[in-house]
Amino acid sequence: EIGKWLEARGKLHQPIASLTLGDLEAMAVNAISRWIVLQSERLQRQDWPQEDPVAMLLLG
Repeated sequence: EIGKWLEARGKLHQPIASLTLGDLEAMAVNAISRWIVLQSERLQRQDWPQEDPVAMLLLG
């Protein structure tokens, strides 16, 4: 995912040290968002109890 993000911005060839704080923050936000989506999908597949606080947070 991070490679795709960097590739889309034309920065895949640059060393990590050359990335700006904004680049790093955007990568972190994207990684966290992707994790939330994947966890939500996993919980739905496993019929996680709807009253569980984690399920309520992730599934709404």
